[in-house]
Amino acid sequence: MPPRSMTFRIACSLAVAIAMGGCYGFSGGGGLPPNMNTAFVPPVENQTTRFTLTERLTQSLLDAVGGKLGLQLAPEAEADLIVTASIARYTDVALNFASQDQESALVFQRRITITANVQIFDVDRNEIFWSSSSVTGVGEYQPESEPEEVGEEIAIENLVQKIVDGAQSDW
Repeated sequence: MPPRSMTFRIACSLAVAIAMGGCYGFSGGGGLPPNMNTAFVPPVENQTTRFTLTERLTQSLLDAVGGKLGLQLAPEAEADLIVTASIARYTDVALNFASQDQESALVFQRRITITANVQIFDVDRNEIFWSSSSVTGVGEYQPESEPEEVGEEIAIENLVQKIVDGAQSDW
């Protein structure tokens, strides 16, 4: 085969491959179905003694539903989805510490873990769209220079992101 003909075939094959690259696509597993436009988020329930988490997690869920999921907030009677959450567990444990004597320790880093039960209910279909009984958010902080609320805020952000990811991936 003459070199000129081979060059022409390679050029044509390359052009077809580039053109076909723009035709690739997939569906599902991202975003929400098109019929889901509104959501109702009632106040989060809290089964722990950390009562300040209730309002903070509720507000973070409201922000994520409107921002990350792109849904309009609506009254319960008008919503396509109802997002409920209940904080089931809260722990704050020392990660990095040094013994000072036999009775005390100097703590350098702590980890907060917040676990919640979450359900997203599809009102039109009268079925659970997504749920998890153990969504967990983790946040770390340094107790010598940061208040516990820093770790809590990171854990809440992490928890809400997992809820968003779950809602977008399960349909």
